[in-house]
Amino acid sequence: MSPGTAISGTYDHGLVTLSVIIAVLFSYAALDLAGRVTSAHGPVRHLWLSGGAVTMGIGIWTMHYLGMLAFRMTVPVEYDWHIVVLSFLAAVFASVIALFVVSQKTMTLAQTLLGSGFMGGAIAGMHYIGMSAMRLPAMIHYSIPVVLLSVFLAVIISLVALLLTFHFRSDATLWSWRKGGAALLMGSAIPVMHYTSMAAASFTPATMSAQDLSHTLSITSVGTAGIIFVTFMVLGLTLLIVFIERRFSTQAFDLAASEQRFRAVFEGAAIGIAIIELDGSKIVAVNPAYRKMLGLYSAPDANRQKSSRSSSHRHLTP
Repeated sequence: MSPGTAISGTYDHGLVTLSVIIAVLFSYAALDLAGRVTSAHGPVRHLWLSGGAVTMGIGIWTMHYLGMLAFRMTVPVEYDWHIVVLSFLAAVFASVIALFVVSQKTMTLAQTLLGSGFMGGAIAGMHYIGMSAMRLPAMIHYSIPVVLLSVFLAVIISLVALLLTFHFRSDATLWSWRKGGAALLMGSAIPVMHYTSMAAASFTPATMSAQDLSHTLSITSVGTAGIIFVTFMVLGLTLLIVFIERRFSTQAFDLAASEQRFRAVFEGAAIGIAIIELDGSKIVAVNPAYRKMLGLYSAPDANRQKSSRSSSHRHLTP
């Protein structure tokens, strides 16, 4: 391959910028999703894990495909939708690994390294699987050193993402500069891997006669706009659900704390207190001071008095 036969391409800077913005926004959503998965239990935890993985997968996949669509060449490009779906599943798999690892009570060094290796491999796999979905009158050639560099970056970026997400998963605030900075770092790092991978590829003219075009489709400007619209709709819906769930969790926590404070005052009061139904038909609860006023004792008090009487009787009996 000589430089003169290579097909050149240029980037649409608007789509490149948009891909980075999407990566940052979904990284911020990932910090909230990790917190929801961590605090959930049972079937709800599985629901948050699966839903969060799909949401994160959509973000990673959209950033990836917008980056590919931003690369404009002088030849028409179509995509095999079967392989496109496979690349999306790879993005979801990477997200499942990330959420599962960061939602554990502790994250050991071995878990972190193993998780970042699988996650980085899945992200790199998503990119190169997505590249293999391209159908165009050209052959794709890869620079092996740059490919290895992109995989290394994917693993390192995954490592940083896991550490940041684990650190900020308990941050219940809707917004903080530290949380925003973490999302900016994560979201900026992901495109670095993508565009490094794109730099590893070069294209030389070839015929499409040997390629299977039965399952291909072309992405028009309308299709690109549709992908962007659906992505932002999913992002907005995710943030709304997380916000509502956080509000309910906060209210439930405040209610439990208020009940605990009331119970402490009720049980520890020196005066007798009785809670009676409005119609006066039933006593709901009485505190220890009230029972003492009536000469009543709880089971532990009665046992202690019985034990005391028995001890005194044994002492007085010759």
